[in-house]
Amino acid sequence: MKKLLLWIVAVGLARVVLAQDAEDPAAARERISAERSQVEAAFRLQEKGCYGKFAVNDCLEAARARRREALADLKRQETSLNDADRKRKGAERQRSLEEKAAAENKDAKPRKPAQARAPQHPAPRPSLAQKEAEHAQAQATNAANAQERKRQAQEKAQEKKAEQARRVDEAAQNAVRHREREAQAAEHKASVNKRLAERTKPPAQPLPPP
Repeated sequence: MKKLLLWIVAVGLARVVLAQDAEDPAAARERISAERSQVEAAFRLQEKGCYGKFAVNDCLEAARARRREALADLKRQETSLNDADRKRKGAERQRSLEEKAAAENKDAKPRKPAQARAPQHPAPRPSLAQKEAEHAQAQATNAANAQERKRQAQEKAQEKKAEQARRVDEAAQNAVRHREREAQAAEHKASVNKRLAERTKPPAQPLPPP
């Protein structure tokens, strides 16, 4: 119970710590990874404890629900970090391109008035800086999506491994309980047979007269 309370408190503090890690994405990602490992370890401890209770299935379902809630909260935090990181990189790229374009325009030779006159009807075409910024943002989005898919695959693999371990433990517990029931049944049968044998035993023959 103490371990469960510690786990709940740790997960509840995650939202507070996220605000402190907002300026340091690397530290925030390390914290989220560490908390995800703690959640998995706490779940395994609770899962083992459930096998010693009478309502095993209810206990396991409650433990899984707490685990899903904690992992979902960590996933939301990680998604927010990815969005913020993607926007930051896009803004930095856009600023760099704008500075580069401004420097090129400053060094360019002034054009004649007739050449400088902008066309009236044609729609403005996207600038090179804008295209490069959009390309950089698309690359950042693809990288973030790839990282998220990798994390989800790892999470599914961990869930599958935990489920396999749970099934092995459950099968072992069932085998132990089956052997105990068989031993109890054999002991009960032997006791009944003994009582029946004592009841049907013929009376002792009287002693011969002196």
